[in-house]
Amino acid sequence: MQLSPLQRINLPQTEKAGVQLYLKRDDLIHPLYGGNKIRKLKYNVLQCLREGKTGLLTCGGAYSNHIIATAAYGNEHGLKTKAIIRGEELLIENPTLKDAAALGMEFVFVSRENYRNIREHNLLAFELSNSNASAAAENFYFIPEGGTNAFAIEGVAELVNEIEIPFDYLATPCGTGGTFAGLMKGIKNKDAKLLVFSALKNGDYIIDEVAQLLKEDFDRTKLAHFTSDYVFGGYGKMKPELIDFVKSFKKQTGILLDPIYNGKMMFGLLDKIERGYFTKGSVIVALHTGGVQAWRGFGELGIKV
Repeated sequence: MQLSPLQRINLPQTEKAGVQLYLKRDDLIHPLYGGNKIRKLKYNVLQCLREGKTGLLTCGGAYSNHIIATAAYGNEHGLKTKAIIRGEELLIENPTLKDAAALGMEFVFVSRENYRNIREHNLLAFELSNSNASAAAENFYFIPEGGTNAFAIEGVAELVNEIEIPFDYLATPCGTGGTFAGLMKGIKNKDAKLLVFSALKNGDYIIDEVAQLLKEDFDRTKLAHFTSDYVFGGYGKMKPELIDFVKSFKKQTGILLDPIYNGKMMFGLLDKIERGYFTKGSVIVALHTGGVQAWRGFGELGIKV
């Protein structure tokens, strides 16, 4: 896996506040599935191979970055891939699932109720979706929704050592909490703090889930702020204000942000900069977790950037 570059972001907000803002461009790791998902998959795939499994099984929504990343990364490692998809089979016509299918991924579509059971019981997915459940389970390695587990945390934690400049704050968007947990584990400098921007409405419960994932590695003093104030209606939703912001950010920097995670994080981060949250001279590194492929799905709805 190639290292992602660190790019300085100069904007009127940063100049006025006297802070330095950098973007860790994990979106450039790979042209198709660049972002935090490859970091989450790295050690999961190694474990799959160690266990002698021949395939990867996971679950997610029809537009999930994790789904396309699993299809691509699994294909590159000669592994079969299968995904339990929340929703109707008609969704296979969307760009994300089309690309995943082209990479050899198979799908099983389940109701939202059954999907909730899958999330809670992991390999129960086979019982819900495969008549040869026990035989299939022997050959597939299960990765949870979003790729979040102990192996994912190890992969994300490595990112922090790639940042070669001293920094005061590290900012990240947050979904299932895997990247949040990995960055918290990776931060060794006691003076560096983490800023977490949830993509979920009322997402504060994720802090407790991350604490459970990290156990003794969870250090609350590393977390400067966790906020669900910039979700723009909730997960997967957006408002014209957010779309206009993403367009403006792209025009000013040349960088495309996705509308699910990074657009909301950067909107929130710049808002905090404008409001004087950071002291003058602060160095902030924000993580671009990828996911720009999501715009193709929104493009079908007539929303383009």
